[in-house]
Amino acid sequence: MTTPSPLADREPLAYLTAATAGIRHHTNAAPPDGHPATRGHVDALHAHVTALHTLLGQLTEQCRNKRPAQRSNFAAARTRLWQAGEHLHDAFHQAPRAPAPDQDAPQDDTCRQDIDAGPPFVTICLRHLRTSALVRQQTTPADLHSPLHGHTRHRTS
Repeated sequence: MTTPSPLADREPLAYLTAATAGIRHHTNAAPPDGHPATRGHVDALHAHVTALHTLLGQLTEQCRNKRPAQRSNFAAARTRLWQAGEHLHDAFHQAPRAPAPDQDAPQDDTCRQDIDAGPPFVTICLRHLRTSALVRQQTTPADLHSPLHGHTRHRTS
């Protein structure tokens, strides 16, 4: 029988730290000339926010019986990430589409055209639809529209 490695307990934290460092690097490396984000950038951000949404869902469930106040805050953060994902999905469809070589004018940006176009455009829409299904199971419409869903302040006195 082998003993677990001390790194095994720290791996999840190491991965989150690396993801944060990657985003910080991308932020610092952004071109200063004000070019708008490409569809690829928005897709990557949407994937990141969706992964965080999933992680917060798991943390919310882990706290279900043991830490109700912490669970409420995790649930609120998960809801806010869903809302951020909604905006990123919309921003993806607002980003300019690179015209096809035989086409000068870009087409109207709708989910349907992107799905018909296939990958990579279909990726963000399918990811968003999968997450939407989870949100409908985990959250009420009132929660999604509440400005302070799950927000509680705790005094330490």
